[in-house]
Amino acid sequence: MKTVTYNYNSSLNWVDVLAEATGGCLEGNFIKGDNEMFKGTHFFLPIEDGITAMLIDTTYKEEVLLKYRNENNNFIGFHFYLTNLDIDFILDDEVTLLGKLNYNLSIVDCTIDLDYIVKKGTRLFVICILFDKEALKKYFSKITPIADIILDAQKNTVIRLDRMGTESLILINDFRKISSDSSLYKVYFKGLVYGLIGNCLEQLNNKKIIIDKTITADIKNIIASKTMLQNSIEGPFPGVNFLAEQVAMSPSKYKILFAKISGVNPGTYFYNNKLNRAKELLETGKFTVNEVAHKLNYANVSYLAKRFNEMYGIYPKEYQNLF
Repeated sequence: MKTVTYNYNSSLNWVDVLAEATGGCLEGNFIKGDNEMFKGTHFFLPIEDGITAMLIDTTYKEEVLLKYRNENNNFIGFHFYLTNLDIDFILDDEVTLLGKLNYNLSIVDCTIDLDYIVKKGTRLFVICILFDKEALKKYFSKITPIADIILDAQKNTVIRLDRMGTESLILINDFRKISSDSSLYKVYFKGLVYGLIGNCLEQLNNKKIIIDKTITADIKNIIASKTMLQNSIEGPFPGVNFLAEQVAMSPSKYKILFAKISGVNPGTYFYNNKLNRAKELLETGKFTVNEVAHKLNYANVSYLAKRFNEMYGIYPKEYQNLF
């Protein structure tokens, strides 16, 4: 198994090392590679003093062990994962899955040694936001509960595995439609990073529980339920009683756990995803607003227009005209 060791921090002095480790070529803000190990790019950009972000968009041609080892212990990384196959996340010989139906957000102190096993054929799309700890303290200074969660002074190490919110998924998927050749690519990427930071900040502030490192059966069931809702997006909302029955929970337990893990109740999650699907259909230019309303089981066009405007600040027809 090929091994690649990452050693980075909130400055950019690790970029040349990363290019050499991955066998890629440094071209401006990109590390581009197409070798026996992977095909894809690493894009890096300083966001502001003490904050750097990197986008990894790669497909692996063989199984690879990615090792994260850092001599600089003064930063924390926020990682947002989108991947077609599960990744083994290894901490202290304990394996946790990262992926579509598992955790897809991690907040990790650089003092912790981490390993990932990436399988052959894995398409990895990851946003890494690296904060200098002093910058992070300044960023969160006015929000005490979040500072307490993320910066535990007694332990001086942080690890949190979670699920990113729907808003973050929408931001990332919208950004993926932008060509890296665009003259505004850096501007859009900065906007994405600030959006993800804001969403993560709000998510941490609203969370009623902190999920343990080991994913529980109940959490897996809620994640599976969310997938079922996404697959049923063109129909009506199935109802909490039905959803709870599918995962062998009482309706009250299901609603509480769903809200704790997702930050919203099942109905809000379903209808937010339905609106996102409407947005995607309108972007194709293949459907009229009336056809989208019918396809997604809205009672009428007016109701879709009202909900769409509440979500995105623009009416569907106006949005479609942008394309």
